[in-house]
Amino acid sequence: MAEQSTLPASDLIDLAAVDRAHAAANKEALLEHARMGRPVCEGRDGKVVWITPAEIFARYGLDEFGRPKPE
Repeated sequence: MAEQSTLPASDLIDLAAVDRAHAAANKEALLEHARMGRPVCEGRDGKVVWITPAEIFARYGLDEFGRPKPE
């Protein structure tokens, strides 16, 4: 009989750290698409909408070329 593996207890998982890691990975993926000039789609209000690279940059406080905005 094979031994069953168990997942760590939920109190041992830092859910906030998991959320931060997911948000960072999502941001980097969106910015990578934008840097290549590719729009991406996302769901809004039950509909699929396309987000332009300029909109992606603006979401993260960058100019339309993906550079930090001057102060």
